[in-house]
Amino acid sequence: MVKRIAIIGSGNIGSRHLQALTKLPFSVEISVVELNREAQQMALQRLKEISHNEKTHKVLWFEYLNDLKGNFDLTIVATISSGRAGLIKKLLTLGHRRFLIEKIVCQSISEYETLLKNLKKFKAKGWVNTNQRYFTAYRKIRKYFSKSKIIHISLTTGDYGLGTNAIHYLDLFSWLVNDYKISLDGNSLHNKLLPNKRGKNLVEFTGSIIGTVSSGSSVALTFMPGTDLPLLVNIYGNNGRHLLIDETNERILSITSKSVPFDYVYEHVSKLTTKIVNDIITRDDCHLSTLENSYYLHRELFRILCKHIEKLTHKKTRICPIT
Repeated sequence: MVKRIAIIGSGNIGSRHLQALTKLPFSVEISVVELNREAQQMALQRLKEISHNEKTHKVLWFEYLNDLKGNFDLTIVATISSGRAGLIKKLLTLGHRRFLIEKIVCQSISEYETLLKNLKKFKAKGWVNTNQRYFTAYRKIRKYFSKSKIIHISLTTGDYGLGTNAIHYLDLFSWLVNDYKISLDGNSLHNKLLPNKRGKNLVEFTGSIIGTVSSGSSVALTFMPGTDLPLLVNIYGNNGRHLLIDETNERILSITSKSVPFDYVYEHVSKLTTKIVNDIITRDDCHLSTLENSYYLHRELFRILCKHIEKLTHKKTRICPIT
């Protein structure tokens, strides 16, 4: 039976999802909703970069959500975060029940809570595409630290967007320590809001945020302003194990046990989404964080970033303008 999958938004990430869907090991009809002509053209160009069977992996193009007819096995939401909660509500009313959602999921705690209520109302399920859980290296790293009761992660990099990227590493930390109820401290964020290349109404942050969970495990994320430092990830376990990864240059710089046979390779959406969607379609589940679990991470991130914005602007805000 042909599976029906929708992609909402065919921009940079959406077009990579599209590439991944054409590699699925079963027949699929892919419906792409994109009003922006430039985004459509980019996606079409990226389709040309790969070879796929157009008879078994058919791609249809639409401009509006209402153009989507019938039932879908999965809907990938790859739009900008602003307005996404309302978009998903619309999709729910149209009959969509399984979602793979790009991060950041939305832009406020209230939006997220409304989204969760709507999912429950329509008996729907969703997962957040913090996809490092599917990296071959990180799956081996998780096993490497599985006997560590306490884990400390320290990330240091340049000016690559703390607001945009923090959720990936908070999720990675939560996955490694098996605890989503993290408490964040944003007192070491730098006192300047930066422009965000993804939109004039969005901002970015630099500096550090620190997170802890009840076990004593901790995570520290530091994004240095005005630098292009490589992304370095230090992981320590209380059983004496240690690992230092240079993600930018795809190298493991230091590891406690030299006998552990694995390397670090960055894996792209165009590859990972194939695995993720295959899991969702075949077993109605995957290794990604559910929307319910990721709520705790989003809530804390919204809290500290909104507090920082209020500190700098002297204006009350409930919207966290990141994507």
